[in-house]
Amino acid sequence: MNSTLTGAVALYLAQVRAQLNDLPPGELEDVLQDVSGHLTEVAAEFGAEPTLADLQQRLGTPAQYADELRTAAGYPPRTAPVSQDGLDAGWKALRWGLISAIAGPFFIAVGIFAWSQDETAFFGLLGLGILFVAAFLGVQALRGHDPRIVLDTPRGARGAAAIRGWIDQIPPNVRHELVTIGQPVWWVVRGVIGAGGFFALFGAASVTVVGAVAGAAVSIWIGRKTQQDRRWLWYVVPLNVVAAIVVPSFLAAAYVGASFGFLNNYNDYRGSSSHYNPPSNGLMLDGNSVTNIYPFDAQGKQVPVRLYDQDGNPISLEQQDCATNYGTQSRDTTSNLFPQAVVVPDENGDTGPDNCKDTTKAPFVPPPAPATRTTPPPTAGPTPTPTQTPTAPVKTPSVKPSKPAGPTLTVQPTR
Repeated sequence: MNSTLTGAVALYLAQVRAQLNDLPPGELEDVLQDVSGHLTEVAAEFGAEPTLADLQQRLGTPAQYADELRTAAGYPPRTAPVSQDGLDAGWKALRWGLISAIAGPFFIAVGIFAWSQDETAFFGLLGLGILFVAAFLGVQALRGHDPRIVLDTPRGARGAAAIRGWIDQIPPNVRHELVTIGQPVWWVVRGVIGAGGFFALFGAASVTVVGAVAGAAVSIWIGRKTQQDRRWLWYVVPLNVVAAIVVPSFLAAAYVGASFGFLNNYNDYRGSSSHYNPPSNGLMLDGNSVTNIYPFDAQGKQVPVRLYDQDGNPISLEQQDCATNYGTQSRDTTSNLFPQAVVVPDENGDTGPDNCKDTTKAPFVPPPAPATRTTPPPTAGPTPTPTQTPTAPVKTPSVKPSKPAGPTLTVQPTR
């Protein structure tokens, strides 16, 4: 409907549309585009704004005007009013169509935004299954009636009126371009994204481009088929909803990937992954989980120790002995005493609870401890002869005897 038409002219055009609503949407828009221009010219002939009675007197009733258009364009006459049986069939078909168009795309969207590829595949296949099963049941519910009977049901009529009201807000020239040009473009886009995404999702990246081209061709064929057989709408409308979800998601993912491409390249250059995977619980060594520790002293003898971190917290691991695996009493299942006992099979290779055996002996022979590095003594060599340096003669001090404290005896030599 031309949004520039007002008053009786717009009302007359709406009534003509109601009489022609059984035509294919694309053809209906073309017809209404011509009717709109004709009504504008007729309204200009009155000088003042015409009334609905003036238009009916000039052009006939909207039903008569629509019949003349059908005859001129070669369209079949409008079918007779739908019976109650047809209305029931239309409501059932509409209900299954809504389930197909809502439940199926919902699970497919959940799969698109899932965290893992397995979840994506599961929810994607579940959504497609619901979509096609519900669409098939909807077509079967028609029971041979014309698919347009869903528009004659109360809910279908209200929904069609609401959608038509939104469409009428679009200017006629834009609406015409969307139907004539936008529709084929949409067929190509949904086929390329749908088929290409399907092959990429299931790991067939080598045939993604070929699949996308084939998907575009199939999508165009389905679009043309839908114009000839309206029952295809039960499959096409839900798939259009899926495409309306997938296409923006694909474009957003491509944009984000381009935005963070430099960061990913930098991470690859440094040899790291762009995704951080936190380590699992317990002790880790070079990315591998440590399940036990076997301490040895400097002489290579296995010794028991208790381990603590820098803050005094015990470094504990899950115990693996018989009491932990098969015991019935509640006990602490972690310990920081190493080595911890582990279950070993008996001579028959049995590790069951009946004759469980455990051991703390290391399952390996430790390598010899490295030798202690020592400083070698200096190498003995010829002792150098000291150089004789002349020295001054040393004077020996004379010691004078001290005078005795008591009387002395003097001996005179004999002459």
